Amino acid sequence: MGVYLREKKLSQGQVSYYLDIYHNKTRWYEFLEIKINKNRPSAQDKEKKRLANEIRAQRENELIVQDNALIDKSKRKANFVEWFEKFLNEKNPNTLYSSALFNLKNYVGKKPLPFMVITPEWCKDFVKYLKTKVSNNTARKYAMVVFSGLEEAERKGIIQKNPFRLIEKKDRIKKQEIFRSAFTLEQLQQLVNTPCNIPEQFKQAFLFSCFTGLRWSDVNPLRWEEIITKQIDGNEEWFIYFEQEKTEGIEYLPLSEQAVEILEKRKTASDENEKYVFPDARETNQKNHLVHRRVNYSLKKWAEAAGLDKESMHFHAGRHTFATNVLEHSADGDLWTVAKLLGHRSILSTQIYAHVRDKKRASAVKSLPKIEIPVNPLKVA
Repeated sequence: MGVYLREKKLSQGQVSYYLDIYHNKTRWYEFLEIKINKNRPSAQDKEKKRLANEIRAQRENELIVQDNALIDKSKRKANFVEWFEKFLNEKNPNTLYSSALFNLKNYVGKKPLPFMVITPEWCKDFVKYLKTKVSNNTARKYAMVVFSGLEEAERKGIIQKNPFRLIEKKDRIKKQEIFRSAFTLEQLQQLVNTPCNIPEQFKQAFLFSCFTGLRWSDVNPLRWEEIITKQIDGNEEWFIYFEQEKTEGIEYLPLSEQAVEILEKRKTASDENEKYVFPDARETNQKNHLVHRRVNYSLKKWAEAAGLDKESMHFHAGRHTFATNVLEHSADGDLWTVAKLLGHRSILSTQIYAHVRDKKRASAVKSLPKIEIPVNPLKVA
């Protein structure tokens, strides 16, 4: 193996530097685009030559690291936050990634965060910080995003081991079972009957989620071209044909009568050239999610006016409302059916809805047949 600094003669006493590299029985050249006047070198020329020698030494060091499966110390000194942001931008940016990055930057501050500083203790302290800002499960999601970045850094040889993996299992953040806020049909009727000065399409978009189970990321960009109708047994049936933003799976979703009614009202009120079903609720700032924030703020205002718990009123509650009400009111509403309607790839994701409301459980218990039990206990002969 060898890395040599060579000179290529140019006109008027100038030379251009390039590297002559021989490694694993292969020779190649790397032209540095560094030129100096060799006959009368200036102070700037001397600095350029020094730089060329530094590059040669760096390339030689990289090959040694590669041959011996070592960790490049210079890479470990790089700023993880800057590297992590580029890593996320190369993936499909979404709310989870941007929120995780936002919280990481707030925790680190303006100082650089070298890879070598990220230890298991640092990871535990970061998780503790997250839990002071968001719920346990949200903190876990953000930590998993950072975990995935460190996994990639390990794969690329920047670090030897992902420090999150070195944390003892008993000290790792665990997912907590939580109450999934969902609204009864009576509560939804209460909302509809309550006047509130928020954009009408915000109300319609939320109610549409309650009767379709669509996420915010699927409702806000929904286009009219994704709404289709079919004649089935002489009846007109409505469907949505779309790609889920979260799972990227193609879904073919039948629509309830209530969902169709919402669409018909929107169609009547919209311009014939309108592309989106809920244009006022469409997210236009994918980085800061300003529309999403405004929608959730408005929904809380609506819930408060209706006398409902405003903390339980957020767009994702619409998805939980749909799943719970299908299980509670439909004779065919088993977990498998709900899983298909929600677009879950595994029924494990749907099992959070297995514990339906007390009303459903009480009904199931009361359906048991009775047997005759004597008023007086039987005497033993």
